[in-house]
Amino acid sequence: MTDDGPTPPPLQLKRTGLYDWHVEHGGRMVDFAGWELPVFYETGAIAEHHATRRSVGLFDIDHMGQIQISGTGATAAVDRLVTSDIAGLPIGSARYGLLCNDAGGVIDDVIVYRLDDDEFLVVVNAANRSSDFEWMASNLDGPDIADRSAELAMIAVQGPAAVGLVDAAAGGGVADLERFTSGRITLFGADALVGRTGYTGEDGVELYLESGVVDVWSGLLGLAADRNVDAIPVGLSARDSLRFEPGYPLYGHELGTDITPLEARLGWAVDFDGADFIGRDALRSQREDGIARRLETIVMLDKGVPREGSTVLDEDGNELGVVVSGMFAPTADVFAANVFLPRSHGAVDTPLVVDVRGRHKSARVAKRPLYRAD
Repeated sequence: MTDDGPTPPPLQLKRTGLYDWHVEHGGRMVDFAGWELPVFYETGAIAEHHATRRSVGLFDIDHMGQIQISGTGATAAVDRLVTSDIAGLPIGSARYGLLCNDAGGVIDDVIVYRLDDDEFLVVVNAANRSSDFEWMASNLDGPDIADRSAELAMIAVQGPAAVGLVDAAAGGGVADLERFTSGRITLFGADALVGRTGYTGEDGVELYLESGVVDVWSGLLGLAADRNVDAIPVGLSARDSLRFEPGYPLYGHELGTDITPLEARLGWAVDFDGADFIGRDALRSQREDGIARRLETIVMLDKGVPREGSTVLDEDGNELGVVVSGMFAPTADVFAANVFLPRSHGAVDTPLVVDVRGRHKSARVAKRPLYRAD
C-alpha cells in the first residue's frame, strides 16, 4: 500500500439564495452542475409537472449565468458571437440564439436581452458559465464584459396563470409585455427585470433580481394562495419533462460541440443573411450539403424506460444512434426519448427498437413536439 497523501475535501456545492427555503419546505436536494438544487418536493415531480401545465409553477433557476456586454461596439460584437439576428433586436426585447465554434458545433444556447443601444444581458447555462465567459471575452474587441451571475438572482414563474399572478404582484406592467420582451417592475419591495420568456412550453416570465429573492418567491406563493391560484414550487425533474415535451433542448444532451444547430432542429435560430457570426461558413456548407442525421423524438410501444445512452436500432438490429434524453412525458402520457437518427429513419411512424437493459423494446418515430400549449 502506498500513501498518496491526504484525501482532498469533497467539492463544495454552490447554493442559491433560496437554498434554506427549499430545505425547510421539503425539497430533495441534489448536485446539478455544481449547485445544490431541489430535484422535487413532497408533492412529487409528476404533480409539479401537471401543476405548471394547469396553473403556475415557480422555479429556482439562479444557477443560470448572466453575462453583460456593453459599451461602444457591443451590438456588432454580440451579433458576431450569437447565431441569431442581434443587430435587429429592438431595445427591450429578447432573442434565443446559439454560440458556435468554427466548425459549427454548439458551445451553448443562450437568451440575449437588449437592455439599451449598446447594452446586452446574455443568459447562459450553469455548467458553461465560466467557459462561455472566457470564450466571449476572447472574441471581443472593445466592449466591456462582466459576469453578473453572483449579483443577479433568477427565478421563473411559468404556467397559464403565471403572467396574471406576477402582474398582480407588480400592480400591472407585466400582462402588457409581449412574448420575448422585457421590462422593469417592482414587486414585494424588490426591483426586477422581467422577461416574458421561459423553458416549459407555457406562457410565463423570468425574473432577474439584485435583492429580495426570498421575499419575491414567498410573496408570489402567498399571493397565489390569497387569490385561490394553484401555484407550487417545481424541482429539476419536472423542469426536465416540461422542457422535453415541447421539444426544447438541454445542453449536454440535445446540444454539444459535436452537434450543430441544423442537426438539432434549430436552423430557425441561425441568421445566415446577417452578421458573419463564428461558425457561419461551416453551417452554410452543412446546409448546402445536407445533414446526415437529425434530432428526432421517439415513443415507446413496449413497456420500458428509454434511458440516456440506450442504443436505438432499426428492425434488422442495425445500430442507428443512442438516446440523448429519455423519460416519462406526463402530459403526453408516454415514455419517450430524443435521439439523433439518420435521415433515412426520421420519418414519423418509422418503426425502431430500443435496447432497454439488454431487452429489445419496440418504438416508433413521433411527430414533434409531443406537446404544444393551446
